[in-house]
Amino acid sequence: MGFIACRHEYKIAWAASLFAILGNMVMSFRTASSHGIPLTATTWNLLFFTAMVLIFAWITVPPPDFAERVPLSIRFVTGSCFGALVFIAFFLRLLASPWFPEYVANLVNELASQNALFEIISTETFLQGMKNVILRGGSLVTCVFMFALCRQLSFILALLIPRKKRKVEGANSEETGSAGRNSLQMSFQKINSLMAFRVHPTLIWVFSSSLPLVVLTRMAGLEIPEIILWNVLVLCVILYLAQGLGILQFFLSRTTVSPFLRLLFLVFLFILLFSPLLNMILLTGFVLLGIAENWVPFRVPKQNSPPSTPESGQ
Repeated sequence: MGFIACRHEYKIAWAASLFAILGNMVMSFRTASSHGIPLTATTWNLLFFTAMVLIFAWITVPPPDFAERVPLSIRFVTGSCFGALVFIAFFLRLLASPWFPEYVANLVNELASQNALFEIISTETFLQGMKNVILRGGSLVTCVFMFALCRQLSFILALLIPRKKRKVEGANSEETGSAGRNSLQMSFQKINSLMAFRVHPTLIWVFSSSLPLVVLTRMAGLEIPEIILWNVLVLCVILYLAQGLGILQFFLSRTTVSPFLRLLFLVFLFILLFSPLLNMILLTGFVLLGIAENWVPFRVPKQNSPPSTPESGQ
């Protein structure tokens, strides 16, 4: 859906989204009737898929007038939060179904047969752990990662897969295709760049107060406020992580090293992200870097030339 949004206008992308929802509906009901799946489970699956597709379309390709009024960062945050609520509702519905605990029990037994550490974990403990993680920021992290990954891959595919050239008499199709590719590349660099992303300075007060409030609500046994505060804390961490990555991208854009060395550095970071323990250290460093920008101006423009007039230097 993101690939279509990159290549066509929003009306075509939304029409494709609706066709995807309709196709999922037809296949789901057909599978349910042939395998005896309950209607309620199928309905929840349809609602979950429909909500996620519509949220992703709203983030990626809203109507032009709405996109001008509401920035992408606000659409991404609000869409991810709403998607997290849908994810939580879907997960709680799974917990209430009779087959899901049985599936988790088989999974725990399979893990216990492969690793002795899982022998002390019961199915109830595993389910409770999943519930705690998902309610306390896990669903939000999942939605942010899913939407961001799909959106980035959509732009990359749109750049890599060439358009089919049309034979139009009296027109230079090659120049038109080149202009379209250049426009898409400029759009890719502008939209996907984190160099200009900054969170509001007042967010540091929300971040610094949410952690002690989480501890206090945990000690007081207030589960619902604790869950809300956990999600606020996780959202602040995600925003500061994005700001830290923006600082990194800003410095990489200003370095004079060769593109090959820059590519090696990015590959090295990518490997670290999939290395246990090292990835936590790396991500924590980016978060702290984003927080530090509240006091240290990392992204200061270069002053390559003196001012042209005496007035501009004052």
